Amino acid sequence: MITRYKIDWKVPSNIEFFISTNQSGFSREKFKHANFSFDVGDNQINVQSNINCLRNQLNINHIVFMNQTHSNLVSNVSTNSKYADSDAIFSNDKHIACAVLTADCIPILITNKAGSIIGCIHAGWKGLRHNIIENFFNELSNIKKEDIMVLLGPCISQNNYEVDEDVLNQFPKYSKRFEKVKNGKYKMNLRYIAYDILSEIGITDVTISKSCTFDENFYSYRKDGITGRFISLIWFKDA
Repeated sequence: MITRYKIDWKVPSNIEFFISTNQSGFSREKFKHANFSFDVGDNQINVQSNINCLRNQLNINHIVFMNQTHSNLVSNVSTNSKYADSDAIFSNDKHIACAVLTADCIPILITNKAGSIIGCIHAGWKGLRHNIIENFFNELSNIKKEDIMVLLGPCISQNNYEVDEDVLNQFPKYSKRFEKVKNGKYKMNLRYIAYDILSEIGITDVTISKSCTFDENFYSYRKDGITGRFISLIWFKDA
């Protein structure tokens, strides 16, 4: 069984979501235990075993993953989709789950009060800089912003996320979310920049995880370099 990260995100009764930790699963050594990425050097059989285990555990037939490249591309996916060349996906297909893989970036899960749409976003600093959040919600322009519900999942905390001045310079509107440190670098608050962007476009129903991927039971690229990716996914229940 893949261990579930527990967080109180109140969603409609027909919506379910899941975020994994790396406490249990089939991956070994640097990737132990629940790595869901085929692209990080892990044994492919172990990755597939983690995916199969989770599908059985959650009773999900079809998980749509993304080919994540820190882009600002958004895709509408369905049961015909397997891997989307995107960093954000959404769907009203009742027979799929939308998944995002991360190891410090923010996994963002989305639904609405009517429970008629699901989606997820992969948001690192490059995606935030290139408007991945804005692009996603432009695709959902038929849904009122006040009806949108968002979860900002576990990501690297500001205390552990040091960046160069050139990253700061790309976020002039959000300089308050950077803290200068003695070595001339800055500590960046990814999750609250995402929160600010959501607020600016009129989305206020936002639940924020306080967990840090660097310090807790998640994969962290910043901490380990070669490591796995944990999964966050959302789907329509009992479809």
